[in-house]
Amino acid sequence: MGLLSKAIAINNANLAGTNAVSGELQAIVVNFHRKNPLFHGIVFNGASPDIDGMLADHGAVYTDLPGENCLALLPDGLDRELFAHLLSHSTGLAVLFQFSANSVSPAFEALGI
Repeated sequence: MGLLSKAIAINNANLAGTNAVSGELQAIVVNFHRKNPLFHGIVFNGASPDIDGMLADHGAVYTDLPGENCLALLPDGLDRELFAHLLSHSTGLAVLFQFSANSVSPAFEALGI
């Protein structure tokens, strides 16, 4: 995926304009942060039902995002780069961006909510 395509996809992943989805996503991030004070996020371009099954055994969470994107939240103990590579390779989805956070504020900022 070229840089322009990634920029467009990241812009489409910006959730600021969708209040209902934004509130639901905020709740998911807050609940995940309560269980995992340090965590990682990976946003993929596209959605795959396979990701949920791949993450369930690792204490990670998967959710669909508007714009046909999806988010994986990983506990800090998991290697973000490795999971991004493995999930991208297994599902064929492109990684749009990744982040690490020690509170919900940086996660909200990264996700645009």
